[in-house]
Amino acid sequence: MGEADLRADLGVEPGPDGRELLFARSQVVMASAAARIEAPIAPVSTDFRDLDSLRASTLALKRLGFQGRACIHPDQLPVVNAVFTPSAQEVARARDLVERYDAAIAAGTGVCLDERGRLVDEAVVRSARRLLAI
Repeated sequence: MGEADLRADLGVEPGPDGRELLFARSQVVMASAAARIEAPIAPVSTDFRDLDSLRASTLALKRLGFQGRACIHPDQLPVVNAVFTPSAQEVARARDLVERYDAAIAAGTGVCLDERGRLVDEAVVRSARRLLAI
């Protein structure tokens, strides 16, 4: 999504949290999910010098459902990669969850609990599988 163009067309001046574009960003993520295509890539940050702001906005975009972010400067790459690359702990947790779920299905119970004793359903496992696919 070309946010600079969209801002110009709408006359929007986004604040530090970018909530002015939340609706448009969410619509892009929802449309991708509805079309059953991969999650979209988040738009660039034109302020390539403020890497702390880049990290904060990239985390927010990840929480919205974006799967990556376009960069306009090489200094942005390590920040964006760090945000979108799962940690070893996240991978281990997801792998454990999928193994528990698959074992429950194979046993014919279909009932699975995570490591903290919370009930797990297919939607939770889909998220874990998506993380492992990264």
